[in-house]
Amino acid sequence: MMAGRVALAAVLLCAAGAMAAAQSASNVRATYNYYNPEKINWDLNTASAYCATWDAGMSYAWRSKYGWTAFCGPAGPTGQASCGKCLQVTNTATGASITARIVDQCSNGGLDLDYDTVFSKIDTNGGGVQQGHLTVNYQFVNCND
Repeated sequence: MMAGRVALAAVLLCAAGAMAAAQSASNVRATYNYYNPEKINWDLNTASAYCATWDAGMSYAWRSKYGWTAFCGPAGPTGQASCGKCLQVTNTATGASITARIVDQCSNGGLDLDYDTVFSKIDTNGGGVQQGHLTVNYQFVNCND
């Protein structure tokens, strides 16, 4: 009986580890978008963001706590399930890191970071602007709302 419980615990730990691994990705292409949230009062409807359907009614404090990103993989929840979640995004070239909130979806297979509130903050050496994208690692993190 005890061996069965130990085996079950091991299986559950492996499954939890696999789920955690699926919530992050390395060497992802991150482009930038001009959502300009400060200029539009952090209004998801004005930005025509995909997640506005579910998150536009959230408080100003919630909408403005983190910079914005569109999310399109390669690992983690997609569509509505990703809306409002937070990512820790790290520039692989410099190690600069920031937390961003998913407010939109995209189709480039990576991230589309708001230029002012996310991209420019981790493009500390200017290489991302020069190339038109950054290479980043990301992982889903608690938004602490």
